[in-house]
Amino acid sequence: MKIKSDEFKTVLALPKKYEIQIIYTQINHKESGRAELVQHRYRLNNKQYFYPASLVKLPVSALALEKCKKLGISSSNQMVTMANHSCQKEVSIDSTAFNYKPSVAHYVKKMMLVSDNDAYSRVYELLGADSIKLRLKALGMKETDIIQRFDPGCKNEDNLFFNPIAFLNEKGDTVYRQAGSSSNYYRNYKFVKKYKGRAYRNAKGKLIKKPKDFTRYNTMPLQEINDFVIGLMYPNLLPEDKKLELLPEDYDMLLKAMGSYPRESDYPKYDGARYEDSFKKYLMLANYHDTIRADTMRIFNVVGQSYGWLSDCAYFVDYKNKIDFFLSAVIYVNANQILNDGRYEYKSIGFPFLSNLGSLIYEYERSRKREQIGSFDRFRRLHQNP
Repeated sequence: MKIKSDEFKTVLALPKKYEIQIIYTQINHKESGRAELVQHRYRLNNKQYFYPASLVKLPVSALALEKCKKLGISSSNQMVTMANHSCQKEVSIDSTAFNYKPSVAHYVKKMMLVSDNDAYSRVYELLGADSIKLRLKALGMKETDIIQRFDPGCKNEDNLFFNPIAFLNEKGDTVYRQAGSSSNYYRNYKFVKKYKGRAYRNAKGKLIKKPKDFTRYNTMPLQEINDFVIGLMYPNLLPEDKKLELLPEDYDMLLKAMGSYPRESDYPKYDGARYEDSFKKYLMLANYHDTIRADTMRIFNVVGQSYGWLSDCAYFVDYKNKIDFFLSAVIYVNANQILNDGRYEYKSIGFPFLSNLGSLIYEYERSRKREQIGSFDRFRRLHQNP
């Protein structure tokens, strides 16, 4: 970054202000077929809170697919969400699905393709905060707490009550029913106090002249989501007790959606003008506004954008140049320190930083000497036409 000072001088001059955290992971492939990882970190600090926003959608997606397997339910079965508490929705139809039936698989696709909030909330309700916590803790994400829907108007206490849910087969018969429930784990949980900014606007737009309270908001350290992405892309690097239990077809669907552009989806169908190829690809592509014609590289990632924080955790694989690497980063761009006012420096500072950072590491990776070339066929076949 110092070498490219013209591109990074703004943030390098005030890294504390912008709360930058970066994890860059080199992948050194071996003749045995395994890989060795070397991580490099810049200003990484797990105690420095940032709001993960949509980053939580990736682990929640994976856990929902895992739950389907454990229950013996197809992730494509119709999922009917009912309501028995305030701030809960009833959902039995999804107009974006080819059969108009909501399902875990379809919700996962929408989350990975365009970061759909409604899809996340329905899957969050299926899992419940307690099971999310316990499973992620077992997988190594010990400091992560996912305790929020993304439905407007839901209060903290509402988010810890979970809907009754039923799964139906193609004939419409119920194959699994889950009763409504509430959190036990978080009922008397000692949350770490977290405040941000000098003021914020509440749901009615009123300016509240005190820091915004993030104490009961989602929490996910960058290191934990970074390593989750690594384990998802390279599960053979994990011990058996840290691996997700996914059906091969669900695993492939999840990875394919992570690496796809919105226009490549038929169901849901997305408007290319609104959802550009770079819509959810902040690192390296945030400032790119054209269709990506070449299919020699893919970025499998998850992003977050909220309250002035931008984050991206990504796996880059370049099939043409035979390179791959992981890169995760977060930056905070909120000059006036007022949260929820919609005035953030995303376009002027945040996106250019992430785009330049991705390009910088990519160019370095292209020049880096390798003793062994990896095989990326399992990733490339995900986006090849049958």
